[in-house]
Amino acid sequence: MLNQSAEYAVRVAVRLAKLEPGVWAQANDLATDVDVPANYLSKLLHQLAAAGVLESRRGRGGGFRLGRAADALTLAEVVKPFDPPARYRGCLLGGGRCNAAAACEAHEAWKPIADRVLAFLHETTVAQMAGREVPRPRTGSRGQRVPRARTKRRMNSADRA
Repeated sequence: MLNQSAEYAVRVAVRLAKLEPGVWAQANDLATDVDVPANYLSKLLHQLAAAGVLESRRGRGGGFRLGRAADALTLAEVVKPFDPPARYRGCLLGGGRCNAAAACEAHEAWKPIADRVLAFLHETTVAQMAGREVPRPRTGSRGQRVPRARTKRRMNSADRA
């Protein structure tokens, strides 16, 4: 549902949340840990730092860390530089302003889904995703290592029936 950059941003924020407070992570180490190409991640990290999601420090002992406590950082803030959550308020079919008064064919079905996605992004913290806070149901794993992205299993004809 999120675009690729936003997904990578969430992965790296969760990985950084699992570090001890005050520890700086190197971009190359993060790229390996979250399975993202290093050059691509480097650009992402700088965008997150510019948005205040991360702090960066140059030189020996430098790197990246969360810009504030993981329990004060929502997923909406992490994805905003790459996939603004407000886009879920738009028309699913691309029809500009879509609302109850001027609804598209998908509006009634899409609105509750979009509302739930927005609520999840605004209410879920990086700490919850990292397992450092007691999560609400369906918010993430408690594992110590950031899981690699899973590939979607293709459906066969038996699954579709």
